[in-house]
Amino acid sequence: MHRIEVTTKPNGSGRNWLEVGTYEIDSLGRNQWVKNNVPYQDSKLTVDRQYSDRGETIDWIVLIPDNYPYTLVKITYDRLNPKNLEVLWEPGNSSSSGDNLENKKKRAFELAAGNEELISLLKELLGDQ
Repeated sequence: MHRIEVTTKPNGSGRNWLEVGTYEIDSLGRNQWVKNNVPYQDSKLTVDRQYSDRGETIDWIVLIPDNYPYTLVKITYDRLNPKNLEVLWEPGNSSSSGDNLENKKKRAFELAAGNEELISLLKELLGDQ
């Protein structure tokens, strides 16, 4: 499961919201956003929304399963910039576990540099290096 935490502003200038969908290439070769659903109506997502006291913002926590096929974006709408999309999560970019684990192991050894006892403990636990 992947966890996304984001705040949106549903009303007024600079309003924004979340959408679920895909990017598709149109006949002119441009990347176009195609909305499929909204997160709180998608049964595959676990969503928790909390409104601020005055209802000006919404704090979202979205849990995305590993095999989820759609992209989650935050869309910002403003008079000066009519539609700006920020990708929060996409299926192919879910940080491959192997690479991520290797980076974490490497970082653990970097932090332990100079402490032989900690390095030997890491080697024993991780069976590495």
